[in-house]
Amino acid sequence: MKFSVKRNELTNKLNIVSRAISGKVIIPILTGIKISVSNNEMTLIGSNSEISIKTVLTADKDKKNLVIEEPGEIIANANFFSNIIKHLSSDKVEISTEGSQIAIVGGSSDFTVAGQSADNYPQLPRLDDANTINIPSSELIDIIGETIRAVSIQDSRPLLTGIHFTIGDNQIKAVSTDSHRLSQRITKIGNDSQADVVVPSKALIELRALLENIDNLNLQFDRSQLLVDLGETTFYSRLLEGQYPATDRLIPSDSTTSFTIDAAQLAPSLDRASLVAHQSGNIVAEFSISQDKLVLSTAQSEVGKVLEELSIDNFKGEDLKISFNPDFVRDALSSIGESKLDFSFTTNLRPFVIRPNGASDNNKVQLITPVRTF
Repeated sequence: MKFSVKRNELTNKLNIVSRAISGKVIIPILTGIKISVSNNEMTLIGSNSEISIKTVLTADKDKKNLVIEEPGEIIANANFFSNIIKHLSSDKVEISTEGSQIAIVGGSSDFTVAGQSADNYPQLPRLDDANTINIPSSELIDIIGETIRAVSIQDSRPLLTGIHFTIGDNQIKAVSTDSHRLSQRITKIGNDSQADVVVPSKALIELRALLENIDNLNLQFDRSQLLVDLGETTFYSRLLEGQYPATDRLIPSDSTTSFTIDAAQLAPSLDRASLVAHQSGNIVAEFSISQDKLVLSTAQSEVGKVLEELSIDNFKGEDLKISFNPDFVRDALSSIGESKLDFSFTTNLRPFVIRPNGASDNNKVQLITPVRTF
């Protein structure tokens, strides 16, 4: 294998596939990047067996970004190889192989490093009977952003570490829950494909990082894999197996207490309540809700307490006191990303709902379970 490539373009491609590579892998060869060159393109692949990323650089004769003299393939240690390329001072890099040795030449620097045969590198997943959905990347970024905070970080219930996508009837419903809170986002799409899958949150975080400057993308699902076509880059993720819990019944259809509040007023108050709650070691705050007034407070502790009075609009129903984790409400405000929010409650023991102001549907919902303090 022998080729030369513009260093900045190679660095960009290495940054992309490196997102799929972890230092903690069962298969040692997956600590490396697979480099393949053919007659007119270079392909890089990174994988950790859970997610895989393939990206292609095509030779442009006018730009002379990639010149291939001899095709071939090799596995290079991902971290070591990437750092060498980043630290070269030249604009162009020449790479060649002799057996399992990789020669890297850039400017006055000349490296020879160990590689591995690509023969034992795992094949990329193949999808069988896949359903395809076309969606603007901005929509997927919003869906991930509004649901990612509510996923569980506990491996004891693996399904809850992912986001549940239900696709059908020209819409995508995305739901996440850690059993203490729930996020739901429903988005209309011009596609009647059907799918019911759970995508690991870690995979979606890495995918979101690749969506900058991408207009539209194709999502392909089969029973065990997700494939996302980004043009020059293809993203693969294993799906989580099992039946995701039924969540529709968890969202109350009515309320006994409700109000509207400015997010810009509530958010900094939650920050202050969270600060005191964390310092005390008891991460609990309380809403005391009455006509046109909301009091946010924390309980008295050795480190102190905080109490703030906030103005609210559109108060309806009964006065109510309810305890909750302030971090969860703060995350809900960030997830919804709206300037005015509607809060609705039933009792101080049942979950309460946060929606954008004026929303009467469940297209954009954050559900918070209260904390029992008795």
